[in-house]
Amino acid sequence: MRVGVLLVAAWAAALRTLQSAVGAQAPATDIDQIARLIGLASVLGTLTVLVYRLGVWRQEMEHTKHNVAAEIKAHRGESTANFDRLERRLDAIDHMMAMAAEQRAQSARWRIRINHRLERLEAEQS
Repeated sequence: MRVGVLLVAAWAAALRTLQSAVGAQAPATDIDQIARLIGLASVLGTLTVLVYRLGVWRQEMEHTKHNVAAEIKAHRGESTANFDRLERRLDAIDHMMAMAAEQRAQSARWRIRINHRLERLEAEQS
């Protein structure tokens, strides 16, 4: 609020100086000219505050954009590490499944050999 009043006063002084510099008219003494001067100064003060707030908002958006980009980059790095760890686990599981399949195949071949031997032994005994 105080900043707005100070800006209006600064603009009023600047307009008063500009009006005096033009010098075509006598100094503003009647109510209409003073009201016009204060109205113009308040509009210019309001515009100044709005432009300032727009700059502040833009700066906040820039900071937010940079913060979001940094968070995304950190999340991407964390996700990459997690996915790498998950891929190593899946590779280990795949390796264990391959070893188990090989073990089952060896066991099946062993059973077949044992069954053939047993059949030969039974055939020899009969």
